[in-house]
Amino acid sequence: MWNKYYNVNSIEKALELLNQYQDQARIVAGATDLIIEFEKGLRKTTDVLIDITRIEGLDQITLDEDQNIHLGPLVTHNDVAASKLIQEKALPLAQAAWEVGSPQIRNRGTIAGNLITASPANDTITPLMALQAKLVLKSIHGERLVALEDFYLGVRKSILQTNEMVTDIYFPALKDSQKGQFIKFALRRAQAISLVNVAIICEMEKEIVQNSNITLGAVAPTIIHAKEAEQFLIGKKLSEDVINETALITQKATK
Repeated sequence: MWNKYYNVNSIEKALELLNQYQDQARIVAGATDLIIEFEKGLRKTTDVLIDITRIEGLDQITLDEDQNIHLGPLVTHNDVAASKLIQEKALPLAQAAWEVGSPQIRNRGTIAGNLITASPANDTITPLMALQAKLVLKSIHGERLVALEDFYLGVRKSILQTNEMVTDIYFPALKDSQKGQFIKFALRRAQAISLVNVAIICEMEKEIVQNSNITLGAVAPTIIHAKEAEQFLIGKKLSEDVINETALITQKATK
């Protein structure tokens, strides 16, 4: 367990502490994943907790002039599920956030924390990857922009450095020509870890698929694209036969 606890009021102070303590430190926001990791003995080197919940402005969901939606690192699952902007312009993410844990977990747990934990069964990663999300990773030395699909190295492994924190998650808002859906399969209807989850986003023109993104969670060490299925859909009308064939091709992506 930890021996030092800092409650900071600026990103700059958090980054200074991260740089000072490196792999001994861990950022704390909702801490819903972190407490479980402590209980399972997965955080044996963590000696310092850096609480960022007092930093103003990190709990905002915004739309910029380029039609990108931004999620601050303190945005919770319930913030996302309740957001009219997300419901209208990123529906698969709202659906995934609603599927996470219990009401208590959704009230405390953050989207950023869900991404950083890097479990392929974490529900919000799948739609965010389909939405082509990017992360801003910041340290005292500067910041870098990383596509979410390049962030993961394996189960609970990512490219996040010990002196970095996620300061922004953003992705393009869905256009009127784009439709999306998230579906989760689990052993029970609520408070269950995904056995499989899937997000699909299609761009349509006159009922014909122009482009598609299909992502799958909990079937591989990282979230994956069903690339053959994505290509198969292009140029086709979404008939029952086409949908069934797409499902069969999607299954092959997991092998």
